[in-house]
Amino acid sequence: METDRHYFFEGLFIIVLSVGAALAFVWLSGSHHRDDVLYRIHFSESVSGLSLGDPVKFRGVDIGTVKAMSLDLADPRRVEVDVALRKDAPVKSDTKASLKLKGITGVVFIELDGGSTGAKTLVAMTPEGQIPEIPSEKSTLTTLVEALPKAVERFLAIENQTRKVLADVGATTSEIKENPSRLIFGSKSKTTTASNEKGNSGVRQKAPPKRQDETGQ
Repeated sequence: METDRHYFFEGLFIIVLSVGAALAFVWLSGSHHRDDVLYRIHFSESVSGLSLGDPVKFRGVDIGTVKAMSLDLADPRRVEVDVALRKDAPVKSDTKASLKLKGITGVVFIELDGGSTGAKTLVAMTPEGQIPEIPSEKSTLTTLVEALPKAVERFLAIENQTRKVLADVGATTSEIKENPSRLIFGSKSKTTTASNEKGNSGVRQKAPPKRQDETGQ
C-alpha cells in the first residue's frame, strides 16, 4: 500500500508539473506577441509555397509570421497577406516586401527590405483605425520568368543568323572545292575592281580643273 501511494503521488506531481509548464509556455507566448503589430501586404503574383505561420524576415532576421492569406475581393488578381510583426520592427514608409525562395525546396517566405533612416514609420503614416500596408515588389524569380520569353527570342534570332552564316560559308567552300581557280581569280577580280574604282575617283577629282580651263578660254 505504501508503495502504491508513493507512485500515486509521484505521478500526480509529474502531471501537475507538466500542466504548469504548458500554462507557463502559453502565457509567455501570449505576452511575447502581445505587442505585435498587424500589417497587410498585397502581392500581384502567386504566393504558392507560402503558408500560415511562415516567417517574415527583415534582411534575413526573423521579425514576425504570416497570419492570414486570402484573395483581394476588390481585385482577384492580387493576394492579400496579413503579417504580425514585432513592435520594434523597423518598418518605414519606404519599406518594400517581396517573396523569397528558400533554397531549392520550394519553401517561400516574405522578405522586407529598404527603409531609409530619415523616413517615418509606416504605423505613424497610417490613419488611425486602418491596417498599415507594406508595398510589394516583384520577386527575382518572377522577374526572371517574365524575361525568359524575350531571352528565348533573342537566342533564336542569333541561332538563325548563325545558321545563315554557316550556310553561306558552306556554299562558298563547296564552290572552291569544285573550282579552286575561283579563289585566285576571285581575288584578282576584287583587286582589279578596287584599282578601277581608285582610278575612276582620280579621274573625277581631275575633271573640275579641266572645266575651269574651258571656262577661262
